[in-house]
Amino acid sequence: MSRKSVIGILAAVLIVVIAVIIGAVNSGRNRITMNTDLYFFNESETAISAEQHEIVYDADEDVVEAVVDALIKGPENSRQRRTLHRDVKLLAIDRSDPANIIVNFSREYITGDTTKDILATYSVVKSLCALDGIQSVKVIIEGDDIVAPDGTVIGYLTNEDINLPTDTNTTETRNIKLYFTQRGTNRLYGEMRTIRAADQQPIEQYIINELIKGPQAEGLSATLSSETTLIGVDTIGDVCFVNFGSNFAERNSGDQDKEILAVYSIVDSLTELDTINRVQFFIDGKKVDMFGTLNINSMFGRNQEMIAE
Repeated sequence: MSRKSVIGILAAVLIVVIAVIIGAVNSGRNRITMNTDLYFFNESETAISAEQHEIVYDADEDVVEAVVDALIKGPENSRQRRTLHRDVKLLAIDRSDPANIIVNFSREYITGDTTKDILATYSVVKSLCALDGIQSVKVIIEGDDIVAPDGTVIGYLTNEDINLPTDTNTTETRNIKLYFTQRGTNRLYGEMRTIRAADQQPIEQYIINELIKGPQAEGLSATLSSETTLIGVDTIGDVCFVNFGSNFAERNSGDQDKEILAVYSIVDSLTELDTINRVQFFIDGKKVDMFGTLNINSMFGRNQEMIAE
């Protein structure tokens, strides 16, 4: 090969390299970078919390896909857990109404654990509603609605529909209604109580701690042992997640009537709050199947029939 040919080949290669570099630089200039909140499970997978992420995308219409991809990829913080399975696929986004979008996922979205599936939906909604211009989000699975344990369809949700615990330094007087029983009956009886709510503690936690203290009114009996340990509560959307210590079953089970009274005194007291419709129980941060003879794996709704008139 002649020297002239070699020089020609090298020149051609150099032109290609320069073109690739220029293309990469221009592509990088066109990409958009933003910081936003994404929501993932906490360590015990009983609640979701925000994590700041840098999202990179090519055009405004790509930002939703970029956020969903980041959710599927999972958190960067080792103390948080992914809410979406790594095999989940984003099938489509319906933007016919840009402010109220529908996100369609593949079947892998559904894990079979209703609580986690609902929290996953909340994480998608909270993450996408953090974007400018998006007011509400509906999540569907391969074109089908997601149905809650009580049979209701989970439709469009806004950021305000999903209330996460927030720090507050306010102190206020609150009137709460608690449910206890009467000795020898299987009914619940209401007792109004005035409490002082403060110290950054959610009102739901006050309610359960007051139940553990027992009734003040004459003739009423406690439904929970005074030795019951409450670890904490998280309310997300209309669901209150109650986390008891390992002694919950030991101190409060024994026969089915006792167990039912214990559970529904909690559920009916919490659902006196306008913001709560369902309660999910955890023991040491984990869902369990049985509390004595009672299955508590699923969410509980209010039982009005147990309340004495």
